Amino acid sequence: MIPHRLRRSLTALAGASLLLILLSVAVVAHAELDTISPADKSSGPPPQQIVGTFIQNLDPAKSNFRVVNPANGVVAEGGEVDSNNPRRMTLSLSPLAPGVYTIRWTTVSTEDGELDRGETTFTVVAASASPSATPVPSASAALSASPSAAPASALPSLAPSPSPSGGSGTTTSSTDALIPIVAVLVILALLGLWLRRGRGRRAA
Repeated sequence: MIPHRLRRSLTALAGASLLLILLSVAVVAHAELDTISPADKSSGPPPQQIVGTFIQNLDPAKSNFRVVNPANGVVAEGGEVDSNNPRRMTLSLSPLAPGVYTIRWTTVSTEDGELDRGETTFTVVAASASPSATPVPSASAALSASPSAAPASALPSLAPSPSPSGGSGTTTSSTDALIPIVAVLVILALLGLWLRRGRGRRAA
């Protein structure tokens, strides 16, 4: 037989173990946060929404997000539990200015009705200014920048310049026209001289 004192000790140990198990189940039973976007203590551009997943199904009427700005002002509040995934809740956001923001979440589990709360933070970083594009010169500017075309007078003339009046061509034509006239005059002179001689001989 088991001694009475040992039996009491085993009973107390079993009771303590059962109590620890029940306490562990009670602690895990809350709809605690599993993941969240933006992640806790992250930095980046302004997010468009808050997305959180939890370890238990959420009560849509009693679960929500609250986003607080650096001045402790509420910039967004509420949340929508996904009908296809009751452990997922989202909250749409308006554009946020640079700064540190706090997400405060409150959940109530539909599995045991337990309430849970917590908070995370994220930082919105100002977008860096993109370098200005190099201006492309317009066609008119390119034309104005190019050297002006040389005036027509500066370009060499390809057409042959006309010969001046009274040039070599005209002189040659005049000479050719005078040769027959001189020849006729010479012939007439010789003919007149011959006639004179003939008359002189007859007179003698």
